[in-house]
Amino acid sequence: KKSIWFRLISLSDKALTVQDVMKYSKGDVKPDEICKTIIVKDGQDNFHALFLLGSDRIDFGKVRTAIGKVRIASPEEVKAVSSVEPGAVCPLLLTILTIIDKKVFSKEKINFGSGDHLYGIEMRTEDLDKIIKFDVEEIS
Repeated sequence: KKSIWFRLISLSDKALTVQDVMKYSKGDVKPDEICKTIIVKDGQDNFHALFLLGSDRIDFGKVRTAIGKVRIASPEEVKAVSSVEPGAVCPLLLTILTIIDKKVFSKEKINFGSGDHLYGIEMRTEDLDKIIKFDVEEIS
């Protein structure tokens, strides 16, 4: 309905890291287009999704400025919030506030978890706002 191009990326084994995606991908995947979704919890027990390039690290000082002090959610909390285990989280399926790092928008295409450890999704970055609501901040 929304004319969004995407490609399903098959993986030969469970991928938890950027290196796993590169190792197990059955198709062409560019390492600099891989993104990750990290679930964090703030001091008021609210969960947030941080979406950033796979090679980047969260800058907790910048996150504190954007949404307050947070901690990485436990595997049990990730599963409770996303219905999947860490490493398979799909930002398109979340109902919590998603914050996308500004650097993500420097990429024409991105790929990320699909909700299944054996598949990823690739799509045009410009189409993200056709699917989900999010804030854009500098968080890496």
